[in-house]
This record gives sequence, C-alpha cells and structure tokens, in this order.
Amino acid sequence: MVTSTLAAMPGIDPRERIERFVLRARRMMAHSLVREQPNLLEDLASGRMHLRIEVNKETGESKEYFRMELPPEEAFESLAARVRPFTMRREPVYWELVLDALEQLVSPETLAEIIDVDDLRDHWSTVAEGKKMAQAFYVMTEKGQLSDVELADLWLNSDALHTQLIQSEVGKQLSLDHRYQAAAGVYARIGACANATYVVIAYLVREGLLEMNPEVLTVEVLAKTTADFPVKAYSAELGVELPTDLANLDPNLWRPLQDDIEFLGGSEDDSSSGSPDA
Repeated sequence: MVTSTLAAMPGIDPRERIERFVLRARRMMAHSLVREQPNLLEDLASGRMHLRIEVNKETGESKEYFRMELPPEEAFESLAARVRPFTMRREPVYWELVLDALEQLVSPETLAEIIDVDDLRDHWSTVAEGKKMAQAFYVMTEKGQLSDVELADLWLNSDALHTQLIQSEVGKQLSLDHRYQAAAGVYARIGACANATYVVIAYLVREGLLEMNPEVLTVEVLAKTTADFPVKAYSAELGVELPTDLANLDPNLWRPLQDDIEFLGGSEDDSSSGSPDA
C-alpha cells in the first residue's frame, strides 16, 4: 500500500517527500477545472487578458476595457486548497524542500545534463514567495496600493479558507471581485509550477534516473463517489427485537430480504422474474 510507505512524518526522508509531492500534484491535476478548462487556467497563469473596444460609428466615441475570464469561485476555491500545501513551509510538500530532496536523490550527472533545478527554484520563488512584488498587476487607491499577491492572500484568508478581518485601509476599499481576480492568477501560476515540477519528476522515474515507489504514479488520488458494501439483509415485522447474533437468526421472525415479496413491492402471485429496483 502506498500509504504505508508514506507513513513517517517527522524526519521524512527525501524519497518519501518526493512521493508525497507526486500524490498531491496528481490530486491537483485531477481537479475538474484542470481537466475541463486548461486553456482558461493557462490564460490566468500567464496574466493574459482580452482587450475589448467598442466604437460608436455615429459619434466616433469609443470605450476600451480589458476582459478577464474567471472560473466559478466555488470550483476555484477547491483548486486553491489543493495547491496551497506547496507554498506552506510546515507542509512536507513545500516546494523548496521538494527541490532539496530531488537534488539529493538524482546523480550529479543528471543535475548537470538533464534537469535544471536552479531554474525550477527561480520559477517557484517567483510565483510562491514575496507579497509586495506584483506578479501581474497592482491595484491603487487614494489609501495606497496592493499587489495581486497581497490581494490573493486577502481572498484566501478572508473569503475562501478563513474568515480573518481585513486590517489595511486600502484592503477594506477593495471588493471581493478584486480579491478573487488576483487570487485566480496567483494560484493558477502556483499550480502551473507544481505541474512543471511533477512532469520533471515523472520523466526522471520513467527514464530510470530516479527511484520511487511506482504506485504513487497510478494509485487513485480521488475518492469514489459511490460506495457498495457487501451485506446480509433480512426483514422482520415491526417491533421484533434486534438480534445480537446473526449466525442464529430465528427463521420464523427473520427472513432474507430477497424472499420478502411484500417488502420488495411485489406479491406472492407475481410470476415475473428478475430483481426489482430498490
């Protein structure tokens, strides 16, 4: 079982850390937004917007504005929750620790000739560290300015995962829409970086350059939405005392549910075959 190989938490070794990262990255990539709207997430990660221009041909007046397409907030909130551990230092999949582990596990030749860990570090540092420096835009008011990263943090902690009060005057001036617009781009970029790191790790495993429990690349990362439990089902008249031992049921009181025609909605004279829907 994969869970047994990943059980140790304090003192987690580099291989276990990489395996945990792979499982979390696969869970992130299995999210419905990633599967169904990859182009939208790519636009958000790149900061791409659409310029719209409307011109009144009679007056010559024009209006210009940028349009930013966003996914439903509820869906994106769950994606951000899956992405968040990569940016938290206390998590075993924190990006910097994962890259440290990767450097410990692959050979110097692989580091020199095949993968560029320094480039990955620079990419991660850009999207996951520093709040004052904007990734795509600033919002300015007469009370001051906030970067998109600061706004994304307000969305996460005041609207999405937590309910902290916004303390800054400029933050209080800005709306939920402003906070979500920033968060959509910031967390899409973190997700894209996690995906790129996963692709590197999966390549190294396939090429035999990194040893890892192969199950982490195939084990289910999403819980099933239906659950079937094998049971022995019996019926009895209302008021009959519940048995304490199923091995010695009184057949005069309890009978297998498939034999209880009345309970199943049929009759003793019903000659139809097959199992009715229940």
